[in-house]
Parts: sequence; structure tokens; C-alpha cells
Amino acid sequence: MTTTKPGLALYLHIPFCTAKCGYCDFNSYEGLGHMVPDYTPALIREIELWAPAAQSFQVNTVFFGGGTPSLTSLEDLEAITNAVRANYDVAPDAEWTLEANPSELLQPHLEGMRHLGINRLSIGIQSLHDDELKLLDRLHDSTRALEAIESARNAGFDNMNLDFIFGLIGQPIERWQETLERAIALRPEHLSCYALTVEPGTALYYQVAKGMLPEPDQDVVADQYEWTRDRLAEAGYEHYELSNWALPDHACKHNLVYWHAEPYIGMGAGAHSFFAGQRFANIDAPNKYVDAVNATYEERQATGRATMQQIKSGESPDDVTMRADAMILGLRLMEGVSAAEFRDRFGVSIKDAYGPAVQRHIGYGLLEWADDRLRLTTRGQLLSNSVFVDILPDYELADTEA
Repeated sequence: MTTTKPGLALYLHIPFCTAKCGYCDFNSYEGLGHMVPDYTPALIREIELWAPAAQSFQVNTVFFGGGTPSLTSLEDLEAITNAVRANYDVAPDAEWTLEANPSELLQPHLEGMRHLGINRLSIGIQSLHDDELKLLDRLHDSTRALEAIESARNAGFDNMNLDFIFGLIGQPIERWQETLERAIALRPEHLSCYALTVEPGTALYYQVAKGMLPEPDQDVVADQYEWTRDRLAEAGYEHYELSNWALPDHACKHNLVYWHAEPYIGMGAGAHSFFAGQRFANIDAPNKYVDAVNATYEERQATGRATMQQIKSGESPDDVTMRADAMILGLRLMEGVSAAEFRDRFGVSIKDAYGPAVQRHIGYGLLEWADDRLRLTTRGQLLSNSVFVDILPDYELADTEA
């Protein structure tokens, strides 16, 4: 029977890492393994707390992000997946993705995850050169990365994303080409290729700021990106989002929810949500998150009602902000933003809302109209952040998972 319920995505954040990589600015923590026995029950409680609000939706995607979700024991993963299925209407063909590091992907653990219904892996390979992996503070080497991929295949995973980073400091284009050629030979269903960004607050940012390392060469980065785009197209991968490529019918359904500005609920420390026209952000610190969830849960048990204000802060974006979200997220997709859908949703045309800036970037050769959709040109893809900031000043660009 086909459901008439609107779709919903769930994001579950596991903030723990064995070691924090020098380039990472996500809400992740090393040395907090002792918190896991308290964190997992709190996450399950938040899953239960959100459930009444989501009864009119069907969950089509579940994404375990981090941190390092592959560190989670099979016992805890089973408890979490059972809680989701017990409290939500989960589609039979739902996409269940788990982010993983190669160092944790051993055969028994992989087989256990597959048995629990995890049907998609997103593996943080980042490079297939050992010296580059050391530069990135990764705990695995290239041999372990390849072993992990083979083990995942043997465990029955037929939908995998491999994450890679290019534009590394001192990385000539030939080195990146070697890595990507080896990746293509593995024939993953999905590839995410991100340019290295030096984010404030990271160890890498400190090293660059102190002159210990040079900044990435943006001309080399542009050359690497252009080559990546051409080579993956030649290999049969569809370039459907700025940093993401997929074989036919293997685009990440979860991330498409973000890019189409559709509803999602994020649970766990620091997780974000967009639901019922509001945006929410959970408390970042795992210990404070656990305390807040437990207090809220106990209040609901005692009184039959409780707000989520102890766990998360929220806002109701105005129309200007909602339009900005739709433009930025939609322009990340190769299909671009539908003029008709934009007008139907906001009651104003793209040309009326952003006309002068759009026209200016069309003149620069960075934007174009195609079949009533506004999209980045191939040149615009290289300069996308400049386009976004110019069209929508003061807008903060958000990271996504894969």
C-alpha cells in the first residue's frame, strides 16, 4: 500500500572519535568513550521524545553521522535502530546510512550492521596515499582502507559512498589523479570529493595561521576539481551536487532532503533540525546534552508533557531566510532551482527576489537559465561560494553529510 504521508529524514549524531582529525570542525570529541553508556540511552530517549510530533510523517532516510558512528557497539546500534522502528513509521525501503572510518570496519561488525538493516555506508577514505593520510591525521593507511571496502562488500553492502579530500597542501594534481583512478576502479556507488578547507578553530587552521603550513593553492584546487568533474563523467558517474557524484539511481536520498529544504529531525549532541517551519539546534556538549534529555524525559514521564527547550534552541525563519535557504541549497544541485516551484512556495519570483545579483552573475558567466531553472554554469561551480555570498550577503554556508 502506498503511503500518503509526507516524507521525513532522521539524523542521529554520534559525537565520539578515537582521535580528532586536524582539519575537522564538526561537533566531535576524542577521549569521551566513558560517556557512551550514558549517551546511548539519552539518544534513545530523544528519539522517543520527538516521536509524537512525527506521527503524520513516514521516515524515508536515517543517517548516523559523527563523530565516528562505526565506533558504536552492535548492542547499542541495535537498541537505537529498534527505537527508531518502534516509534516512527519507517518506510520498508528506507535508506539507512552509517558514516564509518576504515579502522573500525572489521568483518563481524560489518555483518552485524547489515543484519540490523544498515544498508548504506559512507566511508571516510580521504586519500589512498599514506603520507597524505598522515597529513590529515587519519588513523588508517591505504592498505586498511582497501581492506575495509572489500570487507564491506563481503558483508553484503551494495550501496557505498567513499569520501575523499583533494586540494591538500603541496598535493600536485597527479597525486590526486592517482587516488581518484584507484577509487573509480573500486566502483563505489557514490563518491564525495571535497576540497580541503582550513576551518577556524581546527588544528590545521592554527598551523596555517602560524606559518607552519602554507594555505592550499586555489589554482591547483580548481584544476583538480575540473579534472574530477570530467573524469567521473567519463566513468559513468552523475554529478548531481557540487561535491557529490553517483552511479544511476544511487544519489544520497538523505542529503537530497537537505538540498530540497524538506523536513528533517536531528537527534544527538549538536544535531540540527528543520521541522514544522522551524530550525532547531541541540546542545553541543555531550554531557550537557545527556543531562538536558534526561530532565526533559523525566518531566514528560511525570506530567505527561514537556517542551524540548532544555535540549535545543529554535527559531522560526522569516520569508527572507527561507528563500535564502532554498536558493543556496538548490544552487548546490546541478539541476538548480525551479522558478515555478520557488514562486509557488514563496509567492515571489526569483527575478523579483534576486534579480540584479542573478543578472550580474549571468553576465559573469557563473549562472544560467535552463528550462526555467536557475543553475550554476560549469565555471560557476568553481566559484560557487562567491556567487552565494554575493547573492545572499551574510548567509552562512552549511556543511552536509554524504
